[in-house]
Amino acid sequence: MNQYEKFKKMERKSYSDVTRYLKSRTHLTAREWVIARLCADFRNTSNRAEMTWIGENLPELAPFVERPYSRQEVSNAHSAFQKKVRRSGATFFYAYYAGLLDTEQMISVIHNVISDIRELVEVEGVEVPEEHSEEVQMLIAEVLKRINESLEEEEEYDEYEEYVT
Repeated sequence: MNQYEKFKKMERKSYSDVTRYLKSRTHLTAREWVIARLCADFRNTSNRAEMTWIGENLPELAPFVERPYSRQEVSNAHSAFQKKVRRSGATFFYAYYAGLLDTEQMISVIHNVISDIRELVEVEGVEVPEEHSEEVQMLIAEVLKRINESLEEEEEYDEYEEYVT
């Protein structure tokens, strides 16, 4: 099997080095990152991840992984990835929703996030067009706008409740 190209920049890195690098930018471990990437890239005709195949071929696909994984280990790592993404999203948007960060602070965070995203994708050997950064910023801005609208609706409802009672 030819070396999987996405992890070529990590060829001479240890598993610990990759985890340290990821932890400086995300909440992910090398295990979660590599499994999520492979599950996204290797799907069967039913659009399901080839977890058994991924696990068996893991050392050939990712140079920093030393041993194959069982299907269950692949499934557990993929599940851990999904849980961390959900919790990270909740943490990110909660900070704004709860008023812990104002708009200016949130914009600063978003610029840092975009920079980290770009670097992570480039580590996978993919060039990131500027339009993608703008698209991510627009999606986040839309979510923040919806949060603001939701907060305004809650305030209006609370005022109505106070008026009625």
